[in-house]
Amino acid sequence: MLSCSICGSPEAETHFGGLSCRACAAFFRRYCHSKKPIGLCTCKFNGEGGHPCRECRMKKCVAAGLTSEKVQRKRGKHSQDENDRNLRESTSTSSANSLSPLPLSLTHTHLPFKDTKNITFTVPNFSIYEAKRFEVFSTLGSHNAYYTTSLTHVDVRLVCNLVVNVFPDFDILSVIDKKCLINSFVTKIWLLEAVLDDVHNVVKYKKMEEKDVRKVLCSFLNGSFDEGEEMEEEDIWRTFGPLWTYFYRFVVEPIVRLSLDRMELMAIIWILFFDHAYNDISSKSTDLCWNIRKVIHRELRNYLIEKFSGDVEMAENRFLNLLEIPMIVERGEQKFQEEVVLFELNRVKVHEDFIKIMKKQRI
Repeated sequence: MLSCSICGSPEAETHFGGLSCRACAAFFRRYCHSKKPIGLCTCKFNGEGGHPCRECRMKKCVAAGLTSEKVQRKRGKHSQDENDRNLRESTSTSSANSLSPLPLSLTHTHLPFKDTKNITFTVPNFSIYEAKRFEVFSTLGSHNAYYTTSLTHVDVRLVCNLVVNVFPDFDILSVIDKKCLINSFVTKIWLLEAVLDDVHNVVKYKKMEEKDVRKVLCSFLNGSFDEGEEMEEEDIWRTFGPLWTYFYRFVVEPIVRLSLDRMELMAIIWILFFDHAYNDISSKSTDLCWNIRKVIHRELRNYLIEKFSGDVEMAENRFLNLLEIPMIVERGEQKFQEEVVLFELNRVKVHEDFIKIMKKQRI
């Protein structure tokens, strides 16, 4: 059961492009139809544990992916002449943005416009991806290396569905091109999943000492060795511990420190996915990746300008900081490859689907 991205209530579903409960969707619709200008945040007057104010609730709606353009225009008692006049005004005003005019109160909250539609639309789709992935991985009896990598095909399928849902043009590429892009991205999403896991469990992980990390590492590898090739815990830590330590300090922590919000994360996902630098994809696929990357860059810039209330300098600094993530992820992939080599040398069993993807990455 999916939870509302705004208030956390159960039984959420897609409303106006985002994942929310019916109550929050109704609030968003009323807000879009309201002519009442928004005021300042009043949460501090609501007391501890109180409900968020109107402005903060609206910002949560926006972050969850709800967009005003998906809200049906309010119907009122107007004459035909007035309706015609409103239609002409709407067409004239929205010609630059291809959008209906927004109520004054919406412009005050810096609601993302249509030019962030791809990353906005990704938010609810990625929530569905995460929910399905969690459902599948929670069925594992053991989370050791072999059983975890045995679900590689599930990650490939879920990533494919995510991409096609947001970018239908991806489905027209050849099977070879699609397979290349998805397999190359799967390793990146595994790294991002480690980052998200750290964010969700930050308090727990901050309290962990070296002995706790060693226990997790040994638990991950035990049961994955060939019979008669089992390693002692001390040998496991000496062999794999430095890689795990490096990965956490120089890959996970730098990304966590950036405190990505949901929209920024969605943009980074597509920047990582639509990498046009691969040598083994067709020119058609290269062009598609190049064009979509440009769109995502533009949408991310637009979102950041809205996020920082029109402060272009702050938005650009944030944009440049976010573009460091692909380089950080590349470092993580290199260490990933080193770990796979150690798996092979120490007879650690991992699934053949996983091995195929990792070996393809080395070429």
